[in-house]
Amino acid sequence: DIPPGLGGEDFGGSFILAPDGRIYIEAGKLANWSIEAVGFDTIKDLASGSLTINKAEALEAELAAGRRRQAEAKPKSLAIHKKTINAFTGDLNRDFGDAESLQYSRQRNAAVTTMAAWDDTHLYIGWEVKDSTPWLNGADVPEYMYTCGDTVDFQIALSPNVNRKRGDAAAGDVRLSIGNLGGTATAVLFRPVAPDRKGENSRSFSSGVVEGYVVDSVEVLKDTKIEVRKRNDGYLVEAAIPLASLGLKLTPGFATTGDFGVTHGNEGKQTTLRTFWSNQSTGIVDDDVFELKMEPRNWGEVKFE
Repeated sequence: DIPPGLGGEDFGGSFILAPDGRIYIEAGKLANWSIEAVGFDTIKDLASGSLTINKAEALEAELAAGRRRQAEAKPKSLAIHKKTINAFTGDLNRDFGDAESLQYSRQRNAAVTTMAAWDDTHLYIGWEVKDSTPWLNGADVPEYMYTCGDTVDFQIALSPNVNRKRGDAAAGDVRLSIGNLGGTATAVLFRPVAPDRKGENSRSFSSGVVEGYVVDSVEVLKDTKIEVRKRNDGYLVEAAIPLASLGLKLTPGFATTGDFGVTHGNEGKQTTLRTFWSNQSTGIVDDDVFELKMEPRNWGEVKFE
């Protein structure tokens, strides 16, 4: 018999089975309650069997979890300074100087460091990635590298005037994905909404839940300079991307939203982990459409100085 407590943490009280089979509860805080618990003889099994959750319901559950993670995350912002990089050395601190170093991860053994700079003609980005099976990708066409293993990623709104809370990509939103396509570092630019470019570059993507998600333009950027260095515990990618290829016009003070990230694969067969700097709703894998879609409302602020 333990009396109920009276402190800030109220431990105590009793659950008692009497000799006659009745059950009593002693509880309370400022009063001592003597309660008989009844109704146990009416308890019945309501049903038996199994519960089946389909893929659409599993995706919705992960989307809800992602929205919660995003709501709990602190807003991200980055100032990218002007600097010309004539040659990449494989040392981000040396190449990018005093640029801000972004550190982000969803798993300790898959941590990412990203740095960026710009000048009048190019955007420079470096990604240093922890990876036990570095720089492997199983895609046989460039537009599916993002779902087939290791890639590095950059997303940005070319227009700073669009609604920053939009859930889907709008005109001017682009995604750059760089991966290992058959042994060659390859850069692919996705423009989900680009009516002026729709035609032979348009691609349709489908998954078990979404049929026919159309990206107006998918283009390999052949004029992007890319250098990759594999290491025992990961890899480093440095890229010089012509602003003209992105459709990006930069002047000091230009502010917009964007994101940086990577995808990790299981020995080059498929993507098993997506890690991004600002977007925390990246838990979905094994779905070509949801892995491809951009989520601009989850991007951070990016300012070019």
